[in-house]
Amino acid sequence: MKAGTPGLLISVILFSLLALIFAVPFLYAPGTFYNLNGTSGILDHEWSASQFIYALGDILCHQETGRSFIVNGSQVAMCSRDVGMITGCAVTLLLTFNYVGKYPFTEQKITYLGLLLLLIMITEWVVGATVGYNLIYLRFLFGAIGGAGIALIIQNIASEPWKK
Repeated sequence: MKAGTPGLLISVILFSLLALIFAVPFLYAPGTFYNLNGTSGILDHEWSASQFIYALGDILCHQETGRSFIVNGSQVAMCSRDVGMITGCAVTLLLTFNYVGKYPFTEQKITYLGLLLLLIMITEWVVGATVGYNLIYLRFLFGAIGGAGIALIIQNIASEPWKK
């Protein structure tokens, strides 16, 4: 098994999750999912089995309408920052697949770079919460940066057996 295989498998799961996030709104009448505002960590709504992705979003995300992408008149299951994190992580895991287990992924510096990218995302979150701006594309961008950081940390951990 290649060192990058765990990251590749995680990437496939994340891309599948993204596909569901954007496909499920098309399975229902336009505007079916709107004003889902809730609290992270709590199942605020009742969902059917076919709405699994929304139930997952309900547990993991605040689902604020103003911070979510709208597809087919419905908001997607997770906010733009969470969608960005999933996207950034999935893409970075895929792009780094062939390099895991080799320099520089065998170096601790990759973990520090991943933590720095996460810190950049967290800083944007703090600034956004303090200033109160609501720019979903900016949230998505910084979420993608944080997701890339998560992916680098995953790939560094996957490189562990190849470290000298």
